[in-house]
Amino acid sequence: MIPELDPSGGLLPPGRYRASRAEVYERFVNGRGEHRQRVWRDWESATSLLGRHVHVNACWLYGRFLSDEPEPEVVSCVYWAEDLELSKAHLDPASANILRAFAQRATLRRVVGVRVDTSVVAWHCQPDTEIEDRYLPPYWERRGRVDDYLQRMRSGPTGSPPARPDALPRCGYVEVIVDDYQ
Repeated sequence: MIPELDPSGGLLPPGRYRASRAEVYERFVNGRGEHRQRVWRDWESATSLLGRHVHVNACWLYGRFLSDEPEPEVVSCVYWAEDLELSKAHLDPASANILRAFAQRATLRRVVGVRVDTSVVAWHCQPDTEIEDRYLPPYWERRGRVDDYLQRMRSGPTGSPPARPDALPRCGYVEVIVDDYQ
């Protein structure tokens, strides 16, 4: 369930909120203008493109698209795909090129022209966390770093030096299950 936006800043309160594509559409697209419709179609197209090259477990949406801003420039998102599936996809040169474009923020937008800023992060499946394989600790660290980053907001004007409030969780994000975790 997606909570109400924080009235003080027009953003989601800190945290991760699981929602379906339909819920995100109803909350942030439907009835909110043609611009948001176009941006959402771009996200759907990008998600479909990536899904043709690797099984996408989920997507974490964040940023101004999940706000009361009438015309956010982009949908910002982090796609999660299992590490083994990403490794297999990298063996195909065409898929490797697509994954490279998705992995670097703003690259897909620049190359393809969609209003979506993307990154791709490897999900690591380890059913028993008491058994630490060599991939588990870096996965936990990476997942925590992404979660922390998505909840941050700059407190000062563009170009100002970072300050303590920049490290505080001040906004939330939405997890959309794409092809599910298997």
